[in-house]
Amino acid sequence: MARRSRPDRRSRVPRLLAWGLVLALAGVPALAQPAPPSVVVNGRTVATDPPASFQGGVLFAPLEGLLEPYGARSEWDPTTRTAQVHGPRGTRVVLRSGDRYATVDGELRPMPAAPQVQGAKLLVPVEFLFRALGAWVKWEESERTLHVASQVLRLVFEPTPGGLRMQVDATGPVQVRTTSLSQPDRLVVDLVNAVSRIETREVTLGQLGVQRVRVAQFQTKPYVTRVVLDLEAALDVEVASSAPAPVLMLRPRAAAQTTGPSAPAPSAAPFQSPTPAAPPSPPPSPEPAAGTSGPRILEVAVERQVGRIRIVVVGDRPLDYQVRELPDPDRLVVDIPGVFVPVKQELNPGGPVEVVRAAQFQTDPDVARIVVQWQVRSRYEVVTEEGGNRLVVVVDELPVAVARGGHLVAIDPGHGGKDPGAIGATGLVEKDVVLDVGLRLREALHRQSVRTVMTRETDVFVDLADRVAIAMRSGATVFVSVHANATTRGVIRGVETYYLRPHSLLLATWVQEELGRSLGIPDRGVRTANFKVLRDSPVPAVLVEVGYLTNVEDEALLRTPAFRQRAAEAIARGVARFVSHVPAPQP
Repeated sequence: MARRSRPDRRSRVPRLLAWGLVLALAGVPALAQPAPPSVVVNGRTVATDPPASFQGGVLFAPLEGLLEPYGARSEWDPTTRTAQVHGPRGTRVVLRSGDRYATVDGELRPMPAAPQVQGAKLLVPVEFLFRALGAWVKWEESERTLHVASQVLRLVFEPTPGGLRMQVDATGPVQVRTTSLSQPDRLVVDLVNAVSRIETREVTLGQLGVQRVRVAQFQTKPYVTRVVLDLEAALDVEVASSAPAPVLMLRPRAAAQTTGPSAPAPSAAPFQSPTPAAPPSPPPSPEPAAGTSGPRILEVAVERQVGRIRIVVVGDRPLDYQVRELPDPDRLVVDIPGVFVPVKQELNPGGPVEVVRAAQFQTDPDVARIVVQWQVRSRYEVVTEEGGNRLVVVVDELPVAVARGGHLVAIDPGHGGKDPGAIGATGLVEKDVVLDVGLRLREALHRQSVRTVMTRETDVFVDLADRVAIAMRSGATVFVSVHANATTRGVIRGVETYYLRPHSLLLATWVQEELGRSLGIPDRGVRTANFKVLRDSPVPAVLVEVGYLTNVEDEALLRTPAFRQRAAEAIARGVARFVSHVPAPQP
């Protein structure tokens, strides 16, 4: 009789381990999936059917129901599969299913991806469409939310019989809220759902008792632009128009009303407004009590140096201080006890610092507060100078060499050889301009200890399909393509930076911010486009247009070595910021 074989105990081990693994995994919840993206327009979460979703790195949503909070409207023709979008300021955008080019006020513009029909609805690239309408657009990865807001472009003051007219020029609807404050007299005008694009933050007016006008981004999410009018005496205010350009009428207050404290005069009306800005600050400060003998802050200023930013607080005597770090949002708070700030200030130094605010935090006892709100948290130190009269927050803008060592930046001067690129209004050739800028960019990055590789160093032709491949074979972790733009409309000029995938947005934002601040030509902002080098690149990639060769003013600047150097150094600063704060991928 055959003997029953004894099971091999070793053969049971893998089986037991497998069952144990199954049982263990059964008790572990599934890995969390990213939250679905949402779109918030002028403070309202837009609900669409189907909901917004990413396709190939581009956020799409149905056109139907998307535009109402921005004051725009659309018409969809299913026969021609064409949509027309009419913006609040008259901008006309034409979109066609399957066509990657939109028509914006008669000008063709590339989109990151073509609109597409799903069921009976047209799905559109959301970010492109709102930017075309002049909106401020910002993707918040931590919230999985695209924020869209109107932009305030300028304020216009005009004397009228018996008063003063204040017009708000904005790109989309905003709400107006007004509040009167006393001691000293001020009129606060809050523009809700509005991002400030006004560069001059303070101006002396001297009309109808309005001594000075101050403008700042008071708050984000919802976005609030605050306008403060410093007055000789209280004024009455009336929101006279809720058209795309809101109008406020200011008139002297009757004598009987000027005694006693001013009462708030809230007023809200929806209107329209366009492109971006920054964060919150406390209400304007009261003047100190008569006879106060405490220290005063004479000035708050920002000084930019190579590799660092200095935020300087100047007092009329030595300053004591206390430093704290606060979250949500990340910010550094410097409290200065016993000190009065005569005027609230808000500064935008750029780099890792989103905004600096100086204001009176409290009175009795006096405490002045300096807030440094981070765009990206950075190393800093707080020091005193001139015997303590100068308090300085020194922010390190550049990473240590070890932190940068992992990054390799590919510089791609466009065109070359048999491909001249664009030809300027008076004959300047794009391939020559961008090669020079690219070589200068390489030197600027080397001075900041950033390693580089070039896709071309001479006037040679490099096939478009080979450019990203050259960069990847060299181990590039960042890709920067340099071009000069062209259009059939010679009046268009300015600098712009393109990206395609979400992981490139921060790089594009920082490069464009430096270019916009440095070149002195129109800042056309950050845009998305489905360019081949951006589409092919697996690493963060941008395409920079350093000006329009078809505009005679831009072309004249692009001929000069000084302008090319400024462009190269600005791009280098933006890239250096990115490689300082975003670790290189591990091999």
